[in-house]
Amino acid sequence: MRLNVQAFVFTVNPHFEVLILKRTPERSGYWQPVSGGIEKGEEPEAAVIREVTEETGIRTVKRVINLDYAFSYKEPKNGVLMDMQDFCFAVEIDALQDVHLSDEHEQYKWCSYEEAKQWLKWEHNLVALDKLKEIVGTA
Repeated sequence: MRLNVQAFVFTVNPHFEVLILKRTPERSGYWQPVSGGIEKGEEPEAAVIREVTEETGIRTVKRVINLDYAFSYKEPKNGVLMDMQDFCFAVEIDALQDVHLSDEHEQYKWCSYEEAKQWLKWEHNLVALDKLKEIVGTA
């Protein structure tokens, strides 16, 4: 089984906004939070920080929040259907900032809670976003 992390990067300064990324067309072109695999021997929180840096260029993090939500699914990788499990987190930063995308994504948006719900496609992303809203309370 491959273990992954998903992380909603957000700020509450001056109000709640969350970052979503649009995958390239070759990677199905949907909007999502930061996401990626946990490397062998890596703790999930360390994977979150690494993936946020790799996919957004953001290096200064205020805090990492475990959203206490995980889900399992199957996805093809290199032609083989693999069992996956994703652990969901949120990453707070001090303020909005420019994002430097990796080659996995072609676009990004800073969104309100309501806007993010309109762009996100997958149910599990929406559940994680709702958990973040409950914790932050300012969405």
